[in-house]
This record gives sequence, C-alpha cells and structure tokens, in this order.
Amino acid sequence: MQQSETQLIYWAPSRIRFNLTLILAAVVIALGVLQMVGLDPVSAICGAPSAAAPETPSAAPSAEGAAPVPTRGSGNAWLLIIVGLGVGAYSWLTSPRQYRVYPDALVIMYGMPRNRRLHFSQIREVANDRNFMGDPLRVYTSNRRRIPIQVHEPDAFYDYLEPALNDFRRRNPEYMPPPEPQTPASAPSEPVDADIVDAPAADTAPPPSDTPRAAADDAPPRTNDSGRSRRRRRSLRGDDGDSGNAGDTPPRFS
Repeated sequence: MQQSETQLIYWAPSRIRFNLTLILAAVVIALGVLQMVGLDPVSAICGAPSAAAPETPSAAPSAEGAAPVPTRGSGNAWLLIIVGLGVGAYSWLTSPRQYRVYPDALVIMYGMPRNRRLHFSQIREVANDRNFMGDPLRVYTSNRRRIPIQVHEPDAFYDYLEPALNDFRRRNPEYMPPPEPQTPASAPSEPVDADIVDAPAADTAPPPSDTPRAAADDAPPRTNDSGRSRRRRRSLRGDDGDSGNAGDTPPRFS
C-alpha cells in the first residue's frame, strides 16, 4: 500500500462538500448537552416550561446522603446525545470525501480513519454514461456491485482511471475479466445455401404418385343391406344377358 501511495496518479474531492446529516447530528448533540446543563432552547422558543428545570422543594426534606433521582429532562438529554453520536459516526464513516487513482488500485477516502481500497483485479468495468439516471461515472466490481464516483468532473477522472486500469491489465493479463457469455440471440447464425433459398416451390414439390388410385382398386367392395356385393350383382346381370338372345327382348306395349 505504501508503494501505491507514493505513485499517486490523480485525485479528486467529492462533489458533496457539506454533509447535512453530520450537521444535523451535531445540532442534536448540542441540544442534548444544553438540556444536561439545565437549558432547553426548544422549550424557551416554544414558550413551554423547561423540562430540565429543578422541581420545587417538597415539604418533607430528603434524607442526607441519598442518591439524586434522575429527572425526565436528563433522560431526554442523554437520549439526544446518544442518537446524535450514532448518526454522526455513521455519516462520518460512510460519506466519501476524496477519490485517488493509483497504478494498481482505486482508493476511496471516507472520514478518518476509514478508507476503501479497490484493487484493479476486483474491478470488472468502468462506465461513463451521461444518459444514466444518477451518477454518470460508475465502477462495477467482480461481484456485480455498483460503486458511484461522485466527483465534480467525471470525464477528467475517467480519463485517468480507465488508462490506469488498462495499463494494469496489460502488465498483468491474468487479471483480465472473462468474456461475456453469448446468448442464443447474439450467436452467429449458420450460413444458408442461396440455391436452396431461391429454389422455386415447384422443384421441391414431391412427384405425383398412383398410390390413391391403387388404394381405391384394392379397397374392399361395398355391400348393400342384403349382404350381396354390387360387383357380384353386376356379374350376375351380365351372365343373364349373355344366356338369352339379343332379339328376345320383351315387346313394348304402347
């Protein structure tokens, strides 16, 4: 880490100069401290009696040496101080203040003593898209996490960060990101023969066959209600016609 810090390439402060959350936490802590010393500016502004005001002495004197009973105002003061300290510490440790580019890492400086070091082997992509809703400059890690870079000049920061990342990958090719898997839609389609595509439909149609006619000849003879086949009846009629003479036709009566 010391070697990387001596080779600082570029740095940029965060574009958020005033941390409103930290300012509100400081105000809450101040209100709690004022209530602890017996002052309540909120009650004084609103016109209500101070909750931390000492109570009127009672008729029965308190026993000597007894521990003082905590009042309701002191409890609220401690609650304000604890909440303010918790919110202020969280905002101090999670709000980025400075971004630094080194030959092998990107360092994000938060409130002291916290900083985050992203080695270039953990970075998958650096995106600079003006059409994106939000921060235009983003860093995507290997585990698909998105880290926004909140600087005033994202283009200038990108011009230093992207070349540094490419130089690191050129020196260490084992840290190159794996290629994205191709989806079936993006896979190249197989070449299609133009002769088959342009062939007319008549050439590809199957030749006519005599199968329906042969099937009709081989079909079983149809029968009537009496069970005799029509073919047999025709043959009998033909035999009767041959047995008689052609001239022995029955006379017609007018």
